[in-house]
Amino acid sequence: MNPYIVLVVQLLLSGGNYIIANAATQTIPPPNLTFLRTVISGVVYLLYLFYARLPFRYRGRDLALLLFLSFISVSLNQFVFLYGMKYTTATEGALFYALTPIFVMLLSRRYLNEKITSAKIVGTAMAFVGVVVVIMSKGSFIGNEFHIEISHMKGDILIFIAVMAWATFTTLGRKLVVKHGAVNSTVYTALIGTIFFAPVGITSSVGYNYLTLSGGQWMQVLYLSLGTSIGGYILWYYALGKIEASKVAVFTNGQPVVTAILAYIFLDQGITVPFALGALVTIGGVLITQMDLRTKRSG
Repeated sequence: MNPYIVLVVQLLLSGGNYIIANAATQTIPPPNLTFLRTVISGVVYLLYLFYARLPFRYRGRDLALLLFLSFISVSLNQFVFLYGMKYTTATEGALFYALTPIFVMLLSRRYLNEKITSAKIVGTAMAFVGVVVVIMSKGSFIGNEFHIEISHMKGDILIFIAVMAWATFTTLGRKLVVKHGAVNSTVYTALIGTIFFAPVGITSSVGYNYLTLSGGQWMQVLYLSLGTSIGGYILWYYALGKIEASKVAVFTNGQPVVTAILAYIFLDQGITVPFALGALVTIGGVLITQMDLRTKRSG
């Protein structure tokens, strides 16, 4: 199958992730939604673990790193992401996640001793200016004072934390991927992360009747747990096996655009001029950073 067609499908799945998450969290509490998502995807991972007989060879620092990544991948990334999507918009969630390469670059400088060039600095500055423009576009002047809705700001802050967690997972997870393989480390990270989140999920489930969920709500849960957590991952790594990682990474910049279009169609969330300008500046900054990385590697 053509890897670029695969990436387009994966892009649509990823863009839909923010739409479904935004809609689902309005009717299903984020702790319960996270619990369902991780348990369902965890069952699939567990079945694959036994089918493929994946070895567990994590010892010492590798084991400590695995446990740490398992915690941030579910508790700090998935849960905080869903909690934030309850209060912000789908398009802003996608735009914030487009900042992932920026945070990966900064963390790589700290933990992997990678150099930061002037182009990376310019790209980073542009990306953050764009995000500030987007956030400020949600406010308004009342008299001489500028006001931003607290609940909306809460959502943006939570998404920001989730992006930081995902960037940390991506950066530090490279060590495990190189040594133990992408599939092995992902499966064990997901399973252990599910166990870590179980106390929160079980506590939130007390008194909550899952049987009251409608068919549409279960479809949302299945989309998040199987469509993005399983399907998106398979398509992503299929493409990585066919074409260069740098070309695959460029497709992530299309997520805010795809999400904005889907949000307009399915959620009736309009696209304002300030948001469009801020999004263009942010994506432009990320592209400058990525182009600098590819130029350096090709040289």
